[in-house]
Amino acid sequence: MAIPRTSGDITPGWLTNALRAGGRLPAGGVESLSIERIGQVRGFAGSISRLIIQYEDESDAPSTMVVKLSSVDPDIRRYASEDGMYRRETMYYRELAGESGIPVPDCYFADLDPGSGDFVLLLEDLTGLQEGDEIAGCSLQQAELVVRTLARLHARWWNDRRVAGLSWLTGPADHSKQFNRLENLYLDAWNRATDTLAAIYPPTTFAIAERFGPGLAAVLHTSTVGDQTLNHGDCHLGNMFFRDDQVVFTDWQNIMVTGPGLDLAYFIQGSLPVETRRTHEQDLLALYNSTLAKNGVTNYPPEKLFEDYRRDLLRTLIPSVLSVANLDMNAPESRELVETIGGRMIAIADWNCGDLIPG
Repeated sequence: MAIPRTSGDITPGWLTNALRAGGRLPAGGVESLSIERIGQVRGFAGSISRLIIQYEDESDAPSTMVVKLSSVDPDIRRYASEDGMYRRETMYYRELAGESGIPVPDCYFADLDPGSGDFVLLLEDLTGLQEGDEIAGCSLQQAELVVRTLARLHARWWNDRRVAGLSWLTGPADHSKQFNRLENLYLDAWNRATDTLAAIYPPTTFAIAERFGPGLAAVLHTSTVGDQTLNHGDCHLGNMFFRDDQVVFTDWQNIMVTGPGLDLAYFIQGSLPVETRRTHEQDLLALYNSTLAKNGVTNYPPEKLFEDYRRDLLRTLIPSVLSVANLDMNAPESRELVETIGGRMIAIADWNCGDLIPG
């Protein structure tokens, strides 16, 4: 079955076949559908639309769903395909989502053509849930919920041989190969966006970020040793939806096996106002540690967590610098987002992360 290149290529016939292949439409078919484009503020390696569906007969199949496709931008599409982003998310929903132990969107169909770079996901429509807001940040109660959920995810795959052996999943060996490439990308982005970064980062963070470039590979190498687990890899509020006492995680394109501090550092630093983080950060880390223990991980002492968290605060500079260099800073939404997140990155200075950079 051909994979649609754009949402306009999705026909009632194609959707009928996809839902049947996914076991979601045992009888009948799709009579008609309409498509709504869903906008994204952040740079995004694909396109997302909502499908509103009418079936030929009464059906238990969902009347709305979200379709996620490869980017129509050829450069983004090439980068995302070569990086394995489309493959990782497709395979995550096929092989791991049902075992992750945390709420994720229900997946009705997932397919990938490695040759063309085309991929498609048909996912649960989360309309009606509270979408995370990166600019506004989250409440302390929501932060606690996310931290507990991350601890359950990490505990489920703690030093797990199965995920470490998955060929499609980025792991420590792959990271080692990528570190020099990431360092070069970071340095190039830094040179292109120095003035903007100087305007959005606190001066102490800017100074550390400037030093980080030449030492990036050496710092990241330390993330390949010690305890390893499955990390979401892009753990910001824009990829979260809240309902009652649950948080649903979306966008699994950057999933990886690495040290447990990455998701925590990305989330806590980027999601809480500075003073809220400073007041409650230690409590949130303690909550993570205690939730790990409740889920069977009892040999990860707080001092090791602090060490991993501190290092991975430095790692959050990589997506930040690359995003600033590639976003349209004339767009008010993009400007507000990077300025807000940039100010919160004072956490890197608060934790004296510059001391971890060699030289």
